[in-house]
Amino acid sequence: MINFRFHLVSLVAVFLSLGLGILVGSTVIDQGIVNRLDSEINHVKKENSKVEAANKALTEQNKQLQQYIDDAAPFVGDGRLDAQSIAVVAERGVNGSVVKQTEAALRAAGADVPAVLRLENSWQLDNDSRVQSLQSALGVQGTASQTRDAALDLLARRLVKAPKSTTSTTPPSSATTDQETGASGNTATSPSTAKVDALGALEKAGFLSIIDGDASSFDAFPTNATDVLVITGDDSDFAGSDLTAAVVRAMTKAKLPTVVAAAYDEGSNPATAPQRGAALSSVLDDQVLSRVTSTVDDLELMQGRVATVLALETIASGTTGHYGYGSGASAPLPPDRSSG
Repeated sequence: MINFRFHLVSLVAVFLSLGLGILVGSTVIDQGIVNRLDSEINHVKKENSKVEAANKALTEQNKQLQQYIDDAAPFVGDGRLDAQSIAVVAERGVNGSVVKQTEAALRAAGADVPAVLRLENSWQLDNDSRVQSLQSALGVQGTASQTRDAALDLLARRLVKAPKSTTSTTPPSSATTDQETGASGNTATSPSTAKVDALGALEKAGFLSIIDGDASSFDAFPTNATDVLVITGDDSDFAGSDLTAAVVRAMTKAKLPTVVAAAYDEGSNPATAPQRGAALSSVLDDQVLSRVTSTVDDLELMQGRVATVLALETIASGTTGHYGYGSGASAPLPPDRSSG
């Protein structure tokens, strides 16, 4: 008769046999696995070394190419903008170094750039006080949107022609402007004989800051027909608003050839980085503005600053285009006019 002791001995024997089989089998199998893994690891190490060497060579090559671009840029732009009056209008928040480097590139190309006009946060007109301040500065009326557009029209018209030496920069509340200093076409103004220098009035009211120069540098500006460079970017304080398009619309309305250049910034997290050229979307998506203006989407790069110089050169003759590396660009640079 089979009793419990027999079952117990049988179970112990089974488990001992199983354990012994696993021990013996794993010793043979593991050694084969280990050998194969060692071989694969050595292969990966060799491949990794090759990739690291290739990356190092590419990094060095890119460094040399960038150095070449930086060194060649002055020759590309040399004399392209001789005696050309360029009004640089930059939005607050855009990288200051990029703005300075762009200004230097324009001057190196021979352009007359007295200073940079920086648009301050007051242009957001996000409260009644700011709206009233802008209305008082330029003698315009209307809603916040109408006030902004009228003020930008005056600014654009001021860039067309230098004011007379007798121009006042402090208008009474009923002051208006004429063709010499700008005339608003979309809002009512009160008649007055006073003439207002829009630049001086906007600076005094805190809507403009003149950087890399002073107000006096604009006393006789422009000396020739003016072209305008509007600088925006992903870091602009006005990103996501329609201010860039409003500025460009005012410039083109005043018949000022206009280039809009954006400094790209992917931010600290590549996963949430904006698309290159997104800062130009309000211009690129506008069927009218996209035809009459040129854009550059890589102003933070030397390539973009060269493209900006060339775009300003070609737009003076009516040639427009969209340049850079973003989805809205057709080429990195404007075409060579001599090849046509």
